[in-house]
Amino acid sequence: MIKRPLIIDCDPGIDDAECLMMVQGSGQFDIRGITAVHGNVPLELTSKNALFLSKLYGMDCPVYKGAKEALIQRLTRAEYVHGSNGLIGFEYELPEDAEFAEGHAWDFIWEEAVKQNGELEILAIGPLTNLAIAVMKYPELPKLIKNLVIMGGSAGSGNFGVYSEYNIAQDPHACEIVLQAGFPNFTMVDWNACHMVHLTEEEWKPLLNLPETNKFAALAKRMLEFEVVNKAKLREEGTNIFPTGDDHYTCDPTAAAVLIDPEIAQYVEKYAFCDCVGEMTRGQTVIDWLGFAPLKNIKLPVAMDREKFVEMYFKCVKSYDREDC
Repeated sequence: MIKRPLIIDCDPGIDDAECLMMVQGSGQFDIRGITAVHGNVPLELTSKNALFLSKLYGMDCPVYKGAKEALIQRLTRAEYVHGSNGLIGFEYELPEDAEFAEGHAWDFIWEEAVKQNGELEILAIGPLTNLAIAVMKYPELPKLIKNLVIMGGSAGSGNFGVYSEYNIAQDPHACEIVLQAGFPNFTMVDWNACHMVHLTEEEWKPLLNLPETNKFAALAKRMLEFEVVNKAKLREEGTNIFPTGDDHYTCDPTAAAVLIDPEIAQYVEKYAFCDCVGEMTRGQTVIDWLGFAPLKNIKLPVAMDREKFVEMYFKCVKSYDREDC
């Protein structure tokens, strides 16, 4: 099988860790590199987490540091969801050979796009600052990207504001640059799409008992145990952002699933822009539902196959269930 060349732009983050697990575990991709960006926690931590995860999952690829802050504004991070280190306090030591690649994330994205001659795909699951800088520095970049999938935005209500989703709210100006850049195949896996798939309590509980030889086992156990406690705390505070119940909702793996198998979703093609100035709507991805705009710049999932997602998730988990993975 010819593997699809891919760059993952991320801000790990626990759901980023799940997402990388799925992408690598799918066996479909030639992961050319990981580019870290500020987001769930500061860049110092997201980049270190990205380097750790690349080693944990056996990704033979460079890891580049990217933007430390948003293009213009600076907002609070999401330690209340991802813990102080971004991986909910999961302790790890980097291997002695773990080093960051030299250079900037945005330059690597451009250089790899040129090298892959129109075949490169990008999965962006954090704030879009790295990608926006790449577009501003290399305006021809969108023409060289075969497929761009992001986890971000919302076609309805938000999780970091009335209408804004966290990744986009962290750098709305970057989002607007990317939306208007002219990527020919751009899928926006938004907050609503991430509510369409989940693992039921019956489905996720076996993750607590994965064999020790599974490279995802310890992280999965820590993640789910933390989630149970954190959900109870958030509900007590009245700030829970996911539906009630004990199901496991996870955003970035939803984008991974769409990347791995686009047929997992049904889509509409629409025009979208990002509000960068509104007092209550800054960071909102505004969708032109009625078709007033003369063009369409995104594909938006409007339905997801939950059963297929669950099957895909556990197939990827099982791919790590061997000593030599």
